Amino acid sequence: MKFLQKILYVWRLIAKVIAYASFGICSTIFTLTFPFIFIFSGFSKKRFRMLARAVNFRFFQLFVLEMKLLGILTVHVEHKERFQNFRPCVIVANHPSFLDVVILFSIIPNANCIVKGSLAKTPFVNTVVSALFIPNTLPFEEQLERARIGMNEGESLIIFPEGTRTKSGEPLHFKKGAARFAIHSGRCALPIYIGGNEKIGIRKNDAFFRFHPSERYHYNLDLLLPIFPGKFEEHSKPAAVELLTKEMQNVLELCRNRDPEKET
Repeated sequence: MKFLQKILYVWRLIAKVIAYASFGICSTIFTLTFPFIFIFSGFSKKRFRMLARAVNFRFFQLFVLEMKLLGILTVHVEHKERFQNFRPCVIVANHPSFLDVVILFSIIPNANCIVKGSLAKTPFVNTVVSALFIPNTLPFEEQLERARIGMNEGESLIIFPEGTRTKSGEPLHFKKGAARFAIHSGRCALPIYIGGNEKIGIRKNDAFFRFHPSERYHYNLDLLLPIFPGKFEEHSKPAAVELLTKEMQNVLELCRNRDPEKET
């Protein structure tokens, strides 16, 4: 049995390299399709973003499927029915691993997110970033307005309020940006808890050539009840942002404490 575990461990490391390589290659191909998508959209920027996001959604779905077939991960989503009549919102999630955004992009259509501004200067990637996402180097008021316009056009905004991957066992500590986006846009905040086993090898500061010693990465996502900013309308905007931030953090922290596979 131990020998089989070692064989599976080595295979998962190899599969991880294969997945990373294929992601890089396919991302480049995806970027090269942009001029054709723009032509097909009739040179309309709004229609181009819509079509490009549809392609982006399928791209991440296929990438997650590839990792499932390679035996790297499993994905289970609780309360899928809450995607029925899904409307643009601010999606807030905890951030335990590198693949969190990949998983979310594979289940949420027409998604936008805040990305590192350095990506907007990276060859090939900069085309995608500039067209589809919001660089965090923009003035914050401009980020707020771009997100609001995007949500009015049917986009949902994914934000990790921690700002970075949280180390295993550390308490959640949310920044106020996600709440500010929700309050400014008037859209609800939809908390999504990302649980499952330890994501060894894709957590913050983990070495690349590491993996869980005995099993695949298990991603258990729980779509929680939306939090509407209107419940804080009697408060000043700064107070509403503070209260919404605390509620989002408390809801996701509670889920983590109840997670039977939580990292310790």
